[in-house]
Amino acid sequence: MDSTALRVFVYDWLLARGVPPSTSVIASHFDTTVDAARQSLADLKIGKTILTHACSGEIWMAGPFSAVPTPYRVFGSKVAWWANCAWDMFGIAMLAREPVRIETTCTDCGDHMSLDGSPDSGPSGEGVVHFLIPAARWYADIGFT
Repeated sequence: MDSTALRVFVYDWLLARGVPPSTSVIASHFDTTVDAARQSLADLKIGKTILTHACSGEIWMAGPFSAVPTPYRVFGSKVAWWANCAWDMFGIAMLAREPVRIETTCTDCGDHMSLDGSPDSGPSGEGVVHFLIPAARWYADIGFT
């Protein structure tokens, strides 16, 4: 399976539906087996871009998108996505190529935060983003980061 075609398919599916395709959907699209689709995802090995769940082999994250609910919900005009982290919630606006509304909570006090993001301008809203570890160590344990 061509790795570029696989990445494009995953991101196109995510952008259109808000969730990544399952390995069975990938297998059907590329006319292969579920095991071959799972192996092709695992073989991508391109850092944080697409990571699979260690047990299921399904897509866990396709940066900046999360396949599982997180505190960072991003709403486009037709679809909503989960972001992996505060940084990624703004990256979704860039990939979606549309203005988005972001709903999250302050990780310090728990207060609700509503922000706007746009591919044409910087984020707007009120609040502070705090990173627990330095950027140079983010990829040491991307699940924690």
